[in-house]
Amino acid sequence: MSALNLAGLRRWLALGVLLAWVGVATAKGPLYLWEVADGRGDVRAWLYGTIHVCDAACFPLPAGVREALDAADSLALELDPEDPALGPGLARAAPLPAGRRLDDLLPAGLRPRLATVLGQVGVPVELAQRMQPWMVSTLLTLRAAQIAGYGTEQGVDLWLARKARSRGLPLWALETVGRQIEALGAGGEAAQVASLVEVVELIERNEAEPYFRRMLDAWRRGDAEELDRLMREEATSEAMAPMLAELLDRRNREMVDTIVAALQPGKRPFIAVGAGHFGGAKGLLAMFADKGFRIRQVEDKAE
Repeated sequence: MSALNLAGLRRWLALGVLLAWVGVATAKGPLYLWEVADGRGDVRAWLYGTIHVCDAACFPLPAGVREALDAADSLALELDPEDPALGPGLARAAPLPAGRRLDDLLPAGLRPRLATVLGQVGVPVELAQRMQPWMVSTLLTLRAAQIAGYGTEQGVDLWLARKARSRGLPLWALETVGRQIEALGAGGEAAQVASLVEVVELIERNEAEPYFRRMLDAWRRGDAEELDRLMREEATSEAMAPMLAELLDRRNREMVDTIVAALQPGKRPFIAVGAGHFGGAKGLLAMFADKGFRIRQVEDKAE
């Protein structure tokens, strides 16, 4: 997943598909990092908002983030980005049923527009015709990001996973491959087609850069509420509501429950989740507070 234009990619961006900008790693002030403390004020975990697609300008990560990771005794990610089950799982879930084509699901006016956009980003039309709408949306955004110079090979999640392995730090996943695939396909065909329409329109209008800047500025400032607002302000289609509820709200509840159940006395995990899961009344920060934890944002100084 990743991002290229204004409306539909807001969801993908907000789920952690944020592109890094020069200077992100050295920003001074609040980080997209929080301490999760118990009622006595003892730190039980660190909660970090990640970006899954970026470039070399992401690194090194801020000193405050690296210090928290060094103090942790395990790393939790949504998924292990090097999980060998990820590729086969996507390969099984992505195709449409035999005999169906993507055009069968689309309004007639969208079909030529989609073909044009696919050509722009280098996705073969016939390949896309055999795929579920959510997979085509994902491919479009990934390819658009790659054309802009960003890739998953430099994502923060991957860096964290490899850092943990180099230290012998236990790594555990908050979700399964199947659960993430289920969330990507949530909402039924109507929601998936509505999402694809947004992605197509975004690429057609080529309006990515100003929106990226606003999203990235919010991430650099550690502003989870602004990022949540930006993510949701265009995702108001009634058809897309079930998908957003599954991708964000339900998964947030599930992840918080998994984290809380895993917290043990004397243990302090570093938990890294896509930055779009943090803000709002149904975001991770609010949910941890509702469970009685004290949430404190970590500040950093420029190195």
